[in-house]
Formats: sequence, structure tokens, C-alpha cells
Amino acid sequence: MIIVSEDQSHAFDMTFEINRLRGLANDLEQILNGKKPDERELSNAPLIEDWNFVLRPVGCLTGKVTGHPDITQGEQGVTTEVFAFAPADGYARTLSRYYRLGSPEGAPPDSAP
Repeated sequence: MIIVSEDQSHAFDMTFEINRLRGLANDLEQILNGKKPDERELSNAPLIEDWNFVLRPVGCLTGKVTGHPDITQGEQGVTTEVFAFAPADGYARTLSRYYRLGSPEGAPPDSAP
């Protein structure tokens, strides 16, 4: 996750993350179109032995959501992974969409950014 700051100190990290996500999207599109990685590509890939598939937590937001296409108005929801978090600017970008940030948990209702 990249925390967006007013001084743009996040720019290097954001460029790295954009390139990494573009690479993932390109590879997924190739797989979708039936192009699997070839022998050359896999020969340069790291080898993982004694592997196991596990889940790990990722940063996300929870809260009462309004205006979401799949969450009932005002219900508690959980976002997909947060990629950019800019509370000073009042937004977050998750894997799926932008969210406007209202008041944080425990804050008086009028304390939105």
C-alpha cells in the first residue's frame, strides 16, 4: 500500500507499484489468451521447494458504506486490498475502486477530512 502524502515523497514507491501491477495484468492477460510462460521464462524464475499455499492478511478498510453497487446502503463492509491511502485528501484506492473517506472510527461525525 502506498500512503499518499502532500509532499509527493511516495512517487518512487508508486512508480514501482504501477510497473509491478502492469506486469501482473499483462501476464494474466497472456494466460487468459492461452499463452503460458515458456521454458525460457520459467528458467529465469525463482524455484520454490516444499511449497504450500497459504493466505496472509492485507491492508483494507472497514466501515459503514454508502453508494456501493454490492453493499446495502449504510451496512458494514470490508474493502478489497488498499493500494493508495490518502486520508488528508479524503480518498483511498482499493483493488476495485476509489472510496471517499468520511470520519474515521471513533471520531465525531463532523471530523471528516
